[in-house]
Amino acid sequence: MKIKINTPCTSVLVLLFLFLSVYAFACDLEGHFAFSVTNSEGELLYSGCYDAVNSGPHIIQYTLTRERAEATGIRRPSVQFTQDRDGGLLMALLAEHGYTLPHHRDFTNSGYDRGHMAPNADFNDTSENAVMTFFIGNIWPQTPNVNRVTWLRTENETRRLASEHLVVFVIIIVDEFSEEQVGNIRVPSCFKRRVYDLDSGNLIYEINVYQ
Repeated sequence: MKIKINTPCTSVLVLLFLFLSVYAFACDLEGHFAFSVTNSEGELLYSGCYDAVNSGPHIIQYTLTRERAEATGIRRPSVQFTQDRDGGLLMALLAEHGYTLPHHRDFTNSGYDRGHMAPNADFNDTSENAVMTFFIGNIWPQTPNVNRVTWLRTENETRRLASEHLVVFVIIIVDEFSEEQVGNIRVPSCFKRRVYDLDSGNLIYEINVYQ
């Protein structure tokens, strides 16, 4: 399948491949599995490394352009998080290794929000793209205050940086956990956001959000 990336100039695709060769994280830990989510046009929206031991994404990474960051007019989709936004590939891969994906209902009445790592507001240039972020492999339990206030601030800052720098590369890392669980899902104690200017490769924003 041909992968297209919606960017301001064609040279950004080359820069992205060069950037990934230096900055991308390997998904070679035990119980960790690489995945990606594309839209119907074959455009890569985001990719990551799923932590099947703790039941959530260890890494989420994607490019964010000014065009997409400034897009308006698409309402937040009224949909549930499903297991198959990636075509069911991650679910099948996990099953081969004796793991399963959580369900939307596993978070219900838990006291935690279903916290996007790749947020729907970063992909609301089209309704389809926004819906594709409602993937169970793209979320962790977040307290309402973290999800709706603290983490939201980091998302807003990322969009501001995308507008300023034209295109940025975003990496979300979750590798620290509390003793709490939501069903079989470990509750993270920290969410790490790193934003790079794609052209220069420079780290322009770094923050850890604790809960």
